[in-house]
Amino acid sequence: MNILIVDDNKRFADALKFMIQEHFSDRVGEIFMANNGVECLDILLKKSIDIVFMDKEMPVMDGVETTKKAVDMYRDLKIIAVSFHSELQDITRMLEAGARNYIVKEEITPEIINKCLTKI
Repeated sequence: MNILIVDDNKRFADALKFMIQEHFSDRVGEIFMANNGVECLDILLKKSIDIVFMDKEMPVMDGVETTKKAVDMYRDLKIIAVSFHSELQDITRMLEAGARNYIVKEEITPEIINKCLTKI
């Protein structure tokens, strides 16, 4: 499966990519990176993506708007929202936009990523 990580925090995005490669290289094809929603949508048009790890807050186009557009474009696309924010309103906005799950960044572990990759 191909994964797209959409996050303007390069350190977090690189750490998530490393964790996925380290623990799930047998199940993951390519991992693409985008810094904002516009870049995300551009990659979705050009590449075959199965799972998107989508940050909620980004410049240019935030995760809520990007998730809505991505799900409209590709109904079967699995979007996992990721954020440092754990407030109910943030979680609700991303889930209503079409994300299938919401993960607080500080709580991401290989076990949580495994659940995201397995429930396709």
